[in-house]
Amino acid sequence: MNIDALVELCDRLDMQAAILAIIGGEQIDVDLYLKTSAGLREALAEIERLKSDAAVLPKVLAENKRLRSDASLYLMSATELQEARTENERLRSDHLKTAADLREARAEIERLRSDADLHLNTVAELREALAENERLRSEAVAVPARPDADAGLYRGKVDRGMNAAAFWPTDWFLKFLNPYHAKNGLK
Repeated sequence: MNIDALVELCDRLDMQAAILAIIGGEQIDVDLYLKTSAGLREALAEIERLKSDAAVLPKVLAENKRLRSDASLYLMSATELQEARTENERLRSDHLKTAADLREARAEIERLRSDADLHLNTVAELREALAENERLRSEAVAVPARPDADAGLYRGKVDRGMNAAAFWPTDWFLKFLNPYHAKNGLK
């Protein structure tokens, strides 16, 4: 489009309107030329404005494209944030489950410590009983045999068919406390 030609046309229309007004032409013709010239000038101004807008259009399109890209990045970020939130919730529930398991394990450990303390006390008492049995055994060996008739009866009750010198009531207890000798056959 040739804008210079349109400007020149507007100028001619203005000159013809002036000439008609000078020579006494009809007012309607003068107004027609003036309105046509004014309309063309408005159209030229709009064309100039649109040209400047068209020069900015690539920048606007680039900005539009950048904003769309940013929007898609924000949508991806929002999706990633939602996934991270879901993962955090899963980890929180796993953590709570693990914490409950740890509390249960700690309670079990305390129970086992209590049981171990009871077993240690029992072992200490059994050792004391063993020492007492050994002391009584040594006292029993030190006591001389009875010469009266009850001595045979007494010996018969203890023996009951077993060799009294080889078997004492605490021998089973000694084997119980030292299972190594019982497994390997040592006496």
